[in-house]
Amino acid sequence: MSSLIGSDGIRVSPLSLRNLNSNEDGLKVRCNIAYVADADNRFFGATVTSTDMILKIAQISSVAASNIGPVTGETITLTCIAVGESAPTFMFTTGGKSSIDNTFFQEVEALAVSSDGTTHTAKYVTKAIAPNVLRNGEVITCEVWRLR
Repeated sequence: MSSLIGSDGIRVSPLSLRNLNSNEDGLKVRCNIAYVADADNRFFGATVTSTDMILKIAQISSVAASNIGPVTGETITLTCIAVGESAPTFMFTTGGKSSIDNTFFQEVEALAVSSDGTTHTAKYVTKAIAPNVLRNGEVITCEVWRLR
């Protein structure tokens, strides 16, 4: 991912941490960025280390589909439950893409998130619009992202 300019004018870059364990919740981490020198642009390089950051981990506890073998035209309600201090960002994807493949599925109801204490539930309703049995169906994945 490329860097972004925030509303305060500060350049930020996304950072993804994968394969974390629930026992790492609350772990202090720092980000160390090494900028490479670029003499052509008169940039001499530098290393920047962030202040301490605290990991806030949301863990998926359940994923369910109302219909695991839909026929074209049938709807599927996808439900994903995560546990964490605050609601994470939920995302349903297919085939390793960053969203649900609209070649085979059509959104019926947008992703809705509700919370009850530390339990956060995402619900997404989609409709099968094309057969995919010859491709052995589609694997739908739920991902959660903690932005703070």
